[in-house]
Amino acid sequence: MTPKDLTTHPLATTAAAADALNEWLHVRLGWPPDRRGWICCADVDAGFLAAWEDRIEDYVCRTYGRSHPMTVSGFALDWYAAMAGLVGGACFRQSRRVPRLGRAALAFHRHPEDEYPNGVALLDSRFWCLPDDPDAAHPDATAVADEAALAGVLRGQVRRHADDFFTAYAGRARLPRRHKLGAFFDGLDTGVWYGGDPKVGAAAEVLRLGATVLPGADPEFGERSSVHLLTDGRGRTHLSRRRVGCCYYFKVHDDQEACSTCPRVDDEARALRYADE
Repeated sequence: MTPKDLTTHPLATTAAAADALNEWLHVRLGWPPDRRGWICCADVDAGFLAAWEDRIEDYVCRTYGRSHPMTVSGFALDWYAAMAGLVGGACFRQSRRVPRLGRAALAFHRHPEDEYPNGVALLDSRFWCLPDDPDAAHPDATAVADEAALAGVLRGQVRRHADDFFTAYAGRARLPRRHKLGAFFDGLDTGVWYGGDPKVGAAAEVLRLGATVLPGADPEFGERSSVHLLTDGRGRTHLSRRRVGCCYYFKVHDDQEACSTCPRVDDEARALRYADE
């Protein structure tokens, strides 16, 4: 497709909606005009991952004064998994569309200093959608029966990306087996959670969509969405979640403090943190 075709394509609107969610991860349709610093996920091999972890170790040392192999590997795995999981979940929540999320269908750009992916490109213009999607008749669209079927497509896309990735992945640290696939689950769950502002009355919709996308006990992901409501000590209700995996940030933090969504932090501790905000 030409650059002009990409800007008017229905999936460009979906990418723009996902792009608007945060300041750190930009999403676009197609390669950028300048491909320097970009790599297709299909080209990420053991050598690339080893070199990336070396650079992540430098970043962790600069930022926290020390490093730890589990933190380095945890960061690399979580950042990589977000490209299929978080982006796919956000597209589903924002537009009820699922782009192609295989390794050959995604490319990313790393932050020049902090190493996390700060840009993701959707390389395949085809997508799945619902029958009532305004662009369901587009040549690149494939309509599925309902929301549950669309969620099944999303899970399958993310799981296949994960399985393909693990043929090349060998982190420097031996992360728990549950964490590896859990990183892709977490990316998907976070994508649904982040896919809009929960403070504008969308909490019930997030909970419903989380249960639709990740109902648990399915062939792709055994875990059920962990997004739930939590009331802090000041009586305020928040959307929260508990990750399956861990980035091991606490191993380099001076106070050994885990992230708020860490599996090591229970809801009582989360509620206390929310109360301090």
